[in-house]
Amino acid sequence: MTDQEISKTDVEVLEERADLARTETKHSKKDLERLLRIFDMMGFTEFMQYLASPRRILFWNFVAGVAKGFGIVVGMTLVVAVLVWLLTKMVDFPLIGEYFQKILELIDSAVPGSSSL
Repeated sequence: MTDQEISKTDVEVLEERADLARTETKHSKKDLERLLRIFDMMGFTEFMQYLASPRRILFWNFVAGVAKGFGIVVGMTLVVAVLVWLLTKMVDFPLIGEYFQKILELIDSAVPGSSSL
């Protein structure tokens, strides 16, 4: 091999690598544009603005906590009401009715002014 053949081969290899780099750059640019569109559709910019504001995070966490607390209170009130109602229906059962009667008396004594019987 002569120096000219080596240099031609080197030039050809370099040109092939340059072409490959150009096509990869085109694909990378398309992928990046697609990724940016996806982020835009998902509201990523707004989310990043949300994360950058500690006041906003504290406010919305407070609102979420109040809503969860309210939900727990309402849910437990309904569950206890249904259980007390079921207990009043079970007082008439033979054998176990006596025990339910005692439980109802305890509930009545703990809550003044209530009469579940």
